[in-house]
Amino acid sequence: MITALPTPLQFHGTDRPAALHRVESLNEFLSTHLHRPTVLTDTGYAALSDLERHSYNRSRLLYLSGGILIGTPSLLEAKLLLGQCFAENIGRNSGHAGLMLDGDSTLGKTTIAKALMQWVYAQYQRQFPDFRSFGQVPVVYIEVPAGSTGKLLMKTFAEFFGLTVRSGESMVSIRNRVVDTMNAAGTQLVVVDELHFLANRNAGNGESVDLLKNLHNDLPSTFPYAGVGISGSGLLSGPRGQQLGGRFSVLEMQRFNLSKQGDPKAWRSIISQFEKALPLHHHEIGTLAAMAEHLFERTNGSIGSLGKLLTGAAAETVNNPNIVREEITKALLETRRLAHSAEDTRNHARLRNNNPMTVTNILKGLTAS
Repeated sequence: MITALPTPLQFHGTDRPAALHRVESLNEFLSTHLHRPTVLTDTGYAALSDLERHSYNRSRLLYLSGGILIGTPSLLEAKLLLGQCFAENIGRNSGHAGLMLDGDSTLGKTTIAKALMQWVYAQYQRQFPDFRSFGQVPVVYIEVPAGSTGKLLMKTFAEFFGLTVRSGESMVSIRNRVVDTMNAAGTQLVVVDELHFLANRNAGNGESVDLLKNLHNDLPSTFPYAGVGISGSGLLSGPRGQQLGGRFSVLEMQRFNLSKQGDPKAWRSIISQFEKALPLHHHEIGTLAAMAEHLFERTNGSIGSLGKLLTGAAAETVNNPNIVREEITKALLETRRLAHSAEDTRNHARLRNNNPMTVTNILKGLTAS
């Protein structure tokens, strides 16, 4: 039975994933892996004490919230392109190659950026197990501040490393200290997220773009960028943009389209991967794959919306004491509300489908007659 009453709140605790914006917390995040909890039988679950049951359910909710990583075609291509960049950059001291992750929101750009960081970090750790004792920082992550200036961008890098920016300190001074710190730390990967804030023609953005471009020459690092609508913006136009465009491969992430060759199979594969990862007691594998078209209609082919829908529904079955069977059904999915953009797209589609004058409905009428 599904209730409309609010479920118990789950509060942040010391077990929440570490943040990405500081060197210590990023290292903690990249070195911590949330594994799929063992799914207990009904008998095993009933035998748990209240404290054990709370701990077990908490571990499942944490995994659902941030531990599921799906091998999407975009992720596999991003790893391939990033590996090519590393190979190209190994002997260069200028003009380093990089990767841009471009696409609308909810398509999983930041998720892929996190996966790339984990991939590079794990390989670096295997080759240099004691790197931390030497003060090495193989991976750096920053988000471009809105309305960024060159100085604000450099302060963001400085804050990541915990460097104190003195009152009145010049941009050049901050930049030099950041470059010295990153060179000494042997930084290999520098992920710059929210790059679309530099795509707008705000004052100071050109300066920020120049700073990033020059960092490619001053650091033996590979830069992946992530942002919304990068390739269609002014960021890659003009002399500055042409230089960036000549160095960076662009991975344009798009929504799935069930009429496009290969997408239906990939869409069902992703759903199956999600389904197998869900740590639920009663869910029957194959149920969600049979709802592939419905899930596509709910999410407009967005991998981010799909993940939110499925993990949110799974968390509801774990957290809601009024749900007896831990399984994802169509009825349960209908109780979940997605982000405004996804719901708005779905409502427009419903209006089109209910319009008797659409081509599809006219053809249906002709066929029926």
